[in-house]
Amino acid sequence: MKRTSLSRIALVVALFSLAPSFGSAEAATAPSKTITVGVDDDASFVVASRNGWIMGGTTFESSESSTVFAEKPMGGSDIWITQLDTSLNSLWSHRVGTSKDDIAGGVTLDVNGNIWIVGTSQTETSTASPVVMTTSPPPSLGPATTQGIAPVTVNPDGVSLNSPLVAAPSPLNQLTIQGLHSDGSALLKSSINFGEKYSILPTGIVSDSSGLWIAGTILTLESKASRGFYLNCDFALQCKAPIFLGKSSTSIRTLALNSGVLLLAGSTNDPWKGKPAIGKVDALALVINVKSGALTQTQRSGNAGTRRSWESSSIVNGEAVLAGTVDYGKKMEIVTTTFTKAGAVSSTGRWLGAPRVAFAPRGSGALALAFSVSPTELKAISPTAKGVGSEVVILSLSASKTGKRALKTLYLTSRSGDQELFALGGDQGALLAISSSGGGQLLLDRYPDSGSGAVKR
Repeated sequence: MKRTSLSRIALVVALFSLAPSFGSAEAATAPSKTITVGVDDDASFVVASRNGWIMGGTTFESSESSTVFAEKPMGGSDIWITQLDTSLNSLWSHRVGTSKDDIAGGVTLDVNGNIWIVGTSQTETSTASPVVMTTSPPPSLGPATTQGIAPVTVNPDGVSLNSPLVAAPSPLNQLTIQGLHSDGSALLKSSINFGEKYSILPTGIVSDSSGLWIAGTILTLESKASRGFYLNCDFALQCKAPIFLGKSSTSIRTLALNSGVLLLAGSTNDPWKGKPAIGKVDALALVINVKSGALTQTQRSGNAGTRRSWESSSIVNGEAVLAGTVDYGKKMEIVTTTFTKAGAVSSTGRWLGAPRVAFAPRGSGALALAFSVSPTELKAISPTAKGVGSEVVILSLSASKTGKRALKTLYLTSRSGDQELFALGGDQGALLAISSSGGGQLLLDRYPDSGSGAVKR
């Protein structure tokens, strides 16, 4: 296979200063480590595990010189995954995928510590219609009609693209699910072919005691219509037919699951509840009862002339918490909003910054929020903090009894060169940020809550 960069796949497949009145924050430093991967590789997820951290993303043939991957390329691009210990050393690593191109979509751990990875791939044989839809078509959630809909471009990085949608010669039309034991050994593997007329982009996977929930976006190649979807699989990887969301211009970029409540969020230009879009593109959040399948909340957020999207989500104390972007054309804002169980807004915050945007839930309802900032944007958040370029900032947001969140601590992954956020993970004792300044270098920064072990650069 020819070498293909992630940005090229995203383009070809095509699925892919306002500061709230928080108190002053003190910048903190962290233990760090640099991992060498391929020049075009990325890390799209990191989650806490029993032994440390599970990290992974998409790797290309250029990564044969990587210090992480001992296994040879499987063909085209591959999904990669590694187990890090608490000192950020790799305990094992694997490539996951097919002989064709594969793109990582997300990872989750079940209650037994098993690891479940979802991705998308090109199929090795053509299928005229989706295998998963051999029975009657599944129900759809969304508007009854569409008017003047313009397609929305989405991609695996969760970063808005201005490029038009272009049909791939061999589309990524196969959903892949790979299970691993906690020691990295193979558990189960399954795939769902959506047919040669579609490209599929899973953007996340979560689990509960009964099985797995997967969500993302499906693109119809001929019409360029994009629709959100979600589906449920048990741990034997027997999957139900997908539920489609929207009509022709809806994408799902993030999902969360807690106590039988499924939160799906992204962007839309479709009418919902009979109402057209407020802005050029609106942010969309849907709350679903997983037992009954009922849509219990539809939250649409928009501003005239703007493009909005939710990029990361969590359910905290029964409330939906979302983080995303507002693109005004000449500036970009990072926005967080908390919706109560009744659908009212209980808390919101806005900062100048740039995607990616990532949440990591903490204890007692607190959250960590990460995004990229310039030195000027950083000073608007914390006047005492000093930036040297485009840097990744992490805001630790504590929660009060009323649901309001206050800025408690500010962390900077301050290194040489401009940095791009790849992923953020958290557990009860620490945060782990994954970023890059290019050249195949993944920058890992761990922030212990106690501050012990922190080193100054």
